[in-house]
Amino acid sequence: MVVDPVGDFRAAGPAGLPSGYVGQWLFTVPSVEMAPYLDWLVERLRVAGGTLRRQRLSTLAEAAGEAPLLVNATGLGARTLADDPTVHPIRGQIVLVANPGLDTSIRDEDDPAGQTYVHPRSRDVVLGGTFEPYESGTVPDPDVARAILRRCAALVPELTDAPVLGHLAGLRPGRTAGPRVQADPRPLPGGTRVIHNYGHAGAGMTLSWGCADEVAALVDGNGSTGTPGRDDVE
Repeated sequence: MVVDPVGDFRAAGPAGLPSGYVGQWLFTVPSVEMAPYLDWLVERLRVAGGTLRRQRLSTLAEAAGEAPLLVNATGLGARTLADDPTVHPIRGQIVLVANPGLDTSIRDEDDPAGQTYVHPRSRDVVLGGTFEPYESGTVPDPDVARAILRRCAALVPELTDAPVLGHLAGLRPGRTAGPRVQADPRPLPGGTRVIHNYGHAGAGMTLSWGCADEVAALVDGNGSTGTPGRDDVE
C-alpha cells in the first residue's frame, strides 16, 4: 500500500495573502519545537539504557575502543574529524517575536529580497531568514534583522507590532555533495567500525529519521562488510 505523506496538499488562489501573490500551496505536515524535542530524544535514550556524555575530540580515533560501532554525526566537526574538506558552514539568522495568535507556518522562498518564513511555536514565532554558504559569523546583524522583520510583516501583517524577543545567528553543517550517510571501510584502531551521518545543511530535522533508518540498515546489512552506503541523500 502506498501512503501519501501529504494527503491534503492543494493549490489555491491568493485569498488571504498580501497583494502581489497569485497563488499558494496549502498542506499539513508535522511541526517540531527543537528544545522539547531534544529533551524527548534524550529521555528515549535513557529509557533504552543509553547514557549521554559530553567530551571534546580532536580525532575519531580518540573514541576507538569505547564501543564496537561509532556513528559520526558531528556536523561541522566532520570537516576535521572525517577529514572532509567539502564540509562548510552555512550561516543562518532569525528573529524571535511574540506570537500574536498565529498557528500556521508560512514561507516565501522566492522573495527577491531574501527567503522569508514565519514559523509559529508555542511561546514565540520564528522569523527568517538567511542562508549564507561559507559564512561563519555567529553575531546577529542588526541590518539583516530589520530586513527580516520587514519581509515577514509584509507577508503576515499581524506581525507588524509583534514585540521582538531575541535575535539568533547559527551555522548549518553544509556539504558540497550533500549529506554523507556511508559506512567507512577503514575501521578505527581496535576494530571500531564507523558510519558517517553528516552534512545535512538546513534539513537536519527533515532528514533525521530517514538517515537514522539508513544508518541502522548499514549496521544490520552492509556495516559488517564495510560496504559504503549512499554518499548523497536527495
